[in-house]
Amino acid sequence: MAHLYGYPDIGRFGLGHSMLAWARCEVWCRNNDAQMLGPRWFRPRIGPYLRRERDKREYFRLFDNKGYVGEPWRTALLATARKVPAEAAASVAYDGRNTVVVFKNAVGSNFEKHFHEVRGHGPVLYDAFRRITRKKYLPEAPAAPFLAVHVRLGDFSRFDVNRAEVGTHNQRLPIEWYCSSLVALREALGTNMRARVFSDGDDTELAPLLSLPDVCRANDAESVTHMLEMAQASAIIGAGSNFNLWAAFFGQVPRITYPNQAIVAVNDDPARETSFHGEAPLPEVFVKQVRTQFTNREKQSELT
Repeated sequence: MAHLYGYPDIGRFGLGHSMLAWARCEVWCRNNDAQMLGPRWFRPRIGPYLRRERDKREYFRLFDNKGYVGEPWRTALLATARKVPAEAAASVAYDGRNTVVVFKNAVGSNFEKHFHEVRGHGPVLYDAFRRITRKKYLPEAPAAPFLAVHVRLGDFSRFDVNRAEVGTHNQRLPIEWYCSSLVALREALGTNMRARVFSDGDDTELAPLLSLPDVCRANDAESVTHMLEMAQASAIIGAGSNFNLWAAFFGQVPRITYPNQAIVAVNDDPARETSFHGEAPLPEVFVKQVRTQFTNREKQSELT
């Protein structure tokens, strides 16, 4: 009997970029009663070693593809079944043969082109992502609510305010922006809620932020652990990075970004998204969402 399958061809991108093909395929398979072939996370990379990055991007160690079609059936199906690009799937007649619908990531504007396919499915994809993540990389439930500050440095380019404000991403935002955003949020909340810094930078680069009261670095961990940990936060202050984008999406976490650096809106409620530049206080409707998230996280902490 012939079957319909979906396959996420994730490519050789970073984790956040790679995940969109996976998420699109997951949603499509659920909606079309199709079986999903597990993504191939094994993609040897030498760049992270040459650049001495903290994250070596060995994603094959992080996931077990639980619940997906694996080897040897995956290779056999990819070699013998009819393959259809995801963009053409709706117009193709299924003729009784095994058919694999293939989802690929775009090199440029990946999220602008495809994120609408998964918007509204955050909680379902959160559960699916936790399912395929090896248990030892799942974060513990937080003992108390916290704010997540995601500072991306690494392979991002030097900050250019003009390019940033017209929507050019992958830039190193000034550390002062993270500091002022955190101070503004705390002032609006009326409390110095604990903040946890997630970053590929070193302590010297992060010094102005780490010197603020009740701010500490997240424990050293794998990228997937940090992403899932940020999804448990009461709010995220984030770089223009798809990494914190997924964390906010999974946990529906209120998110502050630099103007025109959000990439796409990921929260189902638009009141949970705002930008901050320092000239004006944070919108009260956004602060209210953070308070609500804080209350919910506090209740969850009491139950664990």
